[in-house]
Amino acid sequence: MSDRRALRFAVVLQTPKDPQSAVYISYQMLAVELERLGHSVEIVSPADFPAMRRMKGRWVPLAYPFAIAWWMRRRRGDFDLVMFHSYAGWLATALGRGRPRSFVMFHGVETLYHRELREEAAAGGHPLSWRYRLLQEGLMPFLLRIACRTADEVSCLNRAEADFLTARKWTPARGVRTLAHGVSPGFFAPPRAQRAVRTLLFVGQWLPMKGTRYLRDAAVTLLREDSSMRLVCAGTLAPEETVLSEFPEELRRQITVLPRVDQTALAKLYQDADVFVFPSLYEGFSLAVVEAMASRLPIITTAVGVAADALRHEDSALFVPKRSAAAIVAAVGRLHADPAFAAQIGSAAAVAADEYRLDAVQRRTVDTIREVAGAPR
Repeated sequence: MSDRRALRFAVVLQTPKDPQSAVYISYQMLAVELERLGHSVEIVSPADFPAMRRMKGRWVPLAYPFAIAWWMRRRRGDFDLVMFHSYAGWLATALGRGRPRSFVMFHGVETLYHRELREEAAAGGHPLSWRYRLLQEGLMPFLLRIACRTADEVSCLNRAEADFLTARKWTPARGVRTLAHGVSPGFFAPPRAQRAVRTLLFVGQWLPMKGTRYLRDAAVTLLREDSSMRLVCAGTLAPEETVLSEFPEELRRQITVLPRVDQTALAKLYQDADVFVFPSLYEGFSLAVVEAMASRLPIITTAVGVAADALRHEDSALFVPKRSAAAIVAAVGRLHADPAFAAQIGSAAAVAADEYRLDAVQRRTVDTIREVAGAPR
């Protein structure tokens, strides 16, 4: 008979508890499921520590693990398992000597993110500061290695990151677990009729690492060529005027910017769009891609994060190279010229999305977490 005793979990985030954050959303949903099963979950973030709230942002990555180590010293007996977001628990796990058990969970490996950020900054003619490079190229890999090697288990969100951690020998001997995010049922849509490409949808923060410079350049070309075409940018977190300021004034009437969107409205945006465009330079996962898959949208994306694991070029998506506005324009043109092909890859993406249904993903994640906590299957 399986051990179904109530377990006590803590989640230590290194990011804010932002209701629009994919990381926070995923842990909230996980907490709801664990609590439904009778377990307890406590989620903490830098904002829960007064000293962190008073500190300048650039010092938080250095100071926060010390605050967590102090917190864990007092709370060590309160939890069966602590799930640490990335480097947040490097000191706590190093000092904890296996009490309580610990699980380092990556939602994007900082070293890989920094590699792309450095290349993008150089391409844009704005090299990163020496302070930032010292942190990310010198100190951060050291802290991540300690966090991984002193934890009981390590997980990440995609195979490329798992391969990276294994190749660096940062992980325990048994390797890395790959866990995914799940998509809520409301995003799964019925089959679409073939239709012309009129509305392009981008979902994500308006940041250089999301490939926004290349999305902008491609959109300028496409919107100028076809005055009936529209671009919708949702979940940008950046204000509407900030995003629109990057586009020529005469095209702004063809662009809709929605800085924050709730889940119901977001599902409708996917259903109303004709193509999902996502030229991100780096992703740990990207829930937006899987939402687009579930919505049966034809997808144009770079092969990063979950896209590289779940989609295949010309079968369930069109992959474009990083940093290529011309490739985005060509891909949109191909879908516009061949509505049957657009519908075909949208349907194939929806089949792949079944693997990421929220209930199935949560079951796998809960089973893994219970196992890491020491509960038998």
